[in-house]
Amino acid sequence: MNLETSLLGLAGKLIGSMIVVFVGALIFTNGIEYISCRMNWASSFTGAILAPLFTSIPELVLFLVAVFSYGGSSGEQIGIGTLFGQPFMASSISYGLVLVAMLLGWFFKRRKDLCLEVERALMIPYVFMAVLFPMVLLPDIFRFRHFQILMGLFFGFFYFYYVSMMYRRRKVDIPTDAEDPYMCKIFNADLAAIVQLALSIVLLYVGSEMLVSVIDNIAGHMNVSAMGMAIILAPVATAIPETMSAMIWAYRGKDTLSISSLIGEQILYSTLYPAIGLFTVSWILDTHAYFSVLATTFMSLIILYHIKKGKIPTRVLGIGFVFFITYALMIFHFAV
Repeated sequence: MNLETSLLGLAGKLIGSMIVVFVGALIFTNGIEYISCRMNWASSFTGAILAPLFTSIPELVLFLVAVFSYGGSSGEQIGIGTLFGQPFMASSISYGLVLVAMLLGWFFKRRKDLCLEVERALMIPYVFMAVLFPMVLLPDIFRFRHFQILMGLFFGFFYFYYVSMMYRRRKVDIPTDAEDPYMCKIFNADLAAIVQLALSIVLLYVGSEMLVSVIDNIAGHMNVSAMGMAIILAPVATAIPETMSAMIWAYRGKDTLSISSLIGEQILYSTLYPAIGLFTVSWILDTHAYFSVLATTFMSLIILYHIKKGKIPTRVLGIGFVFFITYALMIFHFAV
């Protein structure tokens, strides 16, 4: 098989896997939005707590596979890169793609304006993100095993504290309407929503696994560090579910759900998932990880400033593309 035929095959698999993930994200957003409305939960609680637990499954699986199946130094670097890559992707290209979805929604008259109007309750997860995420660098700076375990406990505690704070606000700013589940013609509405969530998990998992496999084959020809490769490549596959969900909600004018789905994922990666990583791998980082933390924290502070005002302008979302392009150039400059 020649190189051209091989690349065409990979391109076909890439497109097919993206379609699977898109369908999964589409029925997921529809189902979780309906359940949120039925349970009288605030959009910020649904987007920041419930949605990320479903959509982060591919990243968690990838981390566990890298660490426990592949193992060794390379497996640990890929696992760590996955943990740092998702928040960076959500703070860079994901925000940029939300901007694209907003423009399409405005053009097709699915939303009224080009400014995200969000609940101020989202200040809570962004404060957590801005304060806690930079602290994931400390175990690498102070390389003591006991300190690493202590930081793992610290991050785990703050995740459950954050969940409790958002749970107490679940009855604030409750959405008044939601579209019927797509499968309500087959099942009653409540059962249809549950079936859609179950099916979406399967589709998101299968589609993301397909994407990881394709990207891994493409990345095999690149001369970059395993951690750097994982930071930029693994999230391209695994961050698609939450990015697709955020884009669909932004397109429909569900602004709080859109932004909270992205920050909800980032909270997992600044609390719960670092805790898991600190308990399971040697926390040794490189330049790529440090840059991703700095860029993610900076973007979070910018978004936090605008959430305090209740509106996020389009120019802020566009900054994400700048971070992504900068990192893509940097990864080849520091290739090892």
